[in-house]
Amino acid sequence: MSIYTTPISQLKSSDLADLLREQAVENTRLEFKREVPDKDETLKKLSSFANTFGGFVVVGAAAQSKDGRIEDLCGVDEVPGYKQKIVDWCFKECSPPITVDVSSPIPAPAGNGKVCYVISVQESDVAPHFLNGRRGVWIRTNEFSGRFDATLANENELQQLLHRRELILDRRRSILERARKRFGIYLQTAPTGPERGGTASDDATFALCIVPRFPAHQVCTQEEIPKLLNKVRYPTYRNVGFPRHEKGVMTQFESAIIREPFVEPSFIEANVWGMVFYGVALNEKQYFRQIGSRRTDDVEGIHVYEFVGHLLMFLRHANDLFQLMGLTGPILIEASLQSMRDRKWVYAQQVVPGMPSVGTTRPASGLDDEFALSVSTTVENLRENPEDVAIELLRSIFFSLDWSNLIDGQTKLGNLLHDGHRFNGNL
Repeated sequence: MSIYTTPISQLKSSDLADLLREQAVENTRLEFKREVPDKDETLKKLSSFANTFGGFVVVGAAAQSKDGRIEDLCGVDEVPGYKQKIVDWCFKECSPPITVDVSSPIPAPAGNGKVCYVISVQESDVAPHFLNGRRGVWIRTNEFSGRFDATLANENELQQLLHRRELILDRRRSILERARKRFGIYLQTAPTGPERGGTASDDATFALCIVPRFPAHQVCTQEEIPKLLNKVRYPTYRNVGFPRHEKGVMTQFESAIIREPFVEPSFIEANVWGMVFYGVALNEKQYFRQIGSRRTDDVEGIHVYEFVGHLLMFLRHANDLFQLMGLTGPILIEASLQSMRDRKWVYAQQVVPGMPSVGTTRPASGLDDEFALSVSTTVENLRENPEDVAIELLRSIFFSLDWSNLIDGQTKLGNLLHDGHRFNGNL
């Protein structure tokens, strides 16, 4: 039947009429609904398909109660915004969210002014999908959806679902670890500042990885990755541009890499699974104090506002890259800092109102030499509320650096973001 092979967006009344002509019967991958099902019924059916073999729900199709054979395509009244409503339910009410494809209203073959809808769900690689609110896990068994609680479920069925998801999580761990390793190898060959000699592997580092929570499918081809990276550029960043392309784009297995996108040793990797990884060396630099028009002694440390500026640029770059990729849905943002224990920080402090700020050094952060933290969000939230995401990361980062009084209030956080944007030239 053409419903199984025709893209949902291209289905016509004649495709639905084929179901009636061929006397289609409900099965593990097909279900008919005479009326528009409510939210609970919709989620039960769609999650059961996702947890089993995938399938289709045809709304506006009546079936015989005895054997599930289609008997009419009477249609239903058109529901305004029905497609977006189903997508929202599957995103907000399922964990992890279910990806669905919903047709536009299709005129019912009966020609009575009614319409039909077809909802398609693929077999999910990240099953089991739970319905929120303790409504359980549903699977498709014969022609019915059967509910399985953890204590009552068939052990083999639940193990198979969990194993399917674990394979995806293994992939996420693998591509993140591969990016970290590549960044480490790059640092071993990247020179640090000329006044110090050595390589950047001796420096403190900051890495930010943004990856789909469930990288089940490739979002683009390997040939497309270098082209996409070349499209996302900010030529006015600090008069040198970001990312810089002096070393071009390197291609490696499943990935494209930009070396030294900042002036200092730095690194961007993007791959076919939708992951983007940023790394930068936080080498301590020489700055000077200034009081009025008088310069005094030099101070050395990691520049706080440069660090915040880098974080903001990473988030903006990822936003624009994801838009080109067409990536949507849940993502995991992982931030990590290494070799931090003995590093000092430099920041500006205005000691006299109306006078220029004074460069101030903050002591090293304490006991931990490295740490990592993660934030779960969505591509949509990152796009709509990037500063909220940045604030959540900065709170955890500076708390971990024993600097909680820098971020203990919305005003201070707002000032920190303002200074980071100003460092970036207010891009």
